[in-house]
Amino acid sequence: MKHVLPLTLPLVLALAACNKTSEAPAAATPAASATAPAQTESSDNHSAAAEAAATPSVAAETNLKPNLVEGVDYVLIANGQPLQPLDGKVEVVEVFAYWCGHCAALEPLLQAWKAKLPADVRFTPVALAGGGAADVWARIYYAAETTQQLGKVHGTVFDALHGSRRLNPNASQEQILDYLGKQGVDTQALSAAMSSFAMGSRLSQGLQFANRSGVEGTPTLIVNGKYRVLGRSHEDQLQVVNTLIAQERKAAAAQ
Repeated sequence: MKHVLPLTLPLVLALAACNKTSEAPAAATPAASATAPAQTESSDNHSAAAEAAATPSVAAETNLKPNLVEGVDYVLIANGQPLQPLDGKVEVVEVFAYWCGHCAALEPLLQAWKAKLPADVRFTPVALAGGGAADVWARIYYAAETTQQLGKVHGTVFDALHGSRRLNPNASQEQILDYLGKQGVDTQALSAAMSSFAMGSRLSQGLQFANRSGVEGTPTLIVNGKYRVLGRSHEDQLQVVNTLIAQERKAAAAQ
């Protein structure tokens, strides 16, 4: 039977998986048993830039992991569905949260990996929302996307939370916008998008996808809505993703 998480539980599990319980938004209470294999590595206080310098990039066309094992490398999602219609592409979704230290550590790897993606692969981040004060961070992401300011906002928020520590996970919307405004972000447009009618739909869509995909923590990578990636490290996760992309491409070509 497919396990569907309650509305607030994905947020709870994400906080636990990130080992960020001492800095988690007050609206959430972590569940200590939710940590997945790829999320058991310890968080540190290094910035995303330091992580990038220490870790080689991962190319989507190579760096495959042969002989994937279900239950070790990935979970097959029962009745899984992609976030968006595939339209001939292979979809890779990252369910993430800005306050998550593991997401910050994965981010430079993802940027290097994404830069080498072939045209038939679509990468889509999904900012995890679960209700309460923490949703402000998901709203920030989707508003930045809507106003075409992701290039200014995305890395800046990660650095402010995990690098320079100029923001903390409990920061108010006003504090976040004030900081982003000082970094050259059009916060008037961002604020309008955050409170728009369409924002509720974006948050709900992401949460529903996380629920039906059985997301247990952040970051979680999901391929074509069918495979929830496990892996032993972030590098291992991307190798698994590359292999599943090749597998899905081959299956599509055979049809």
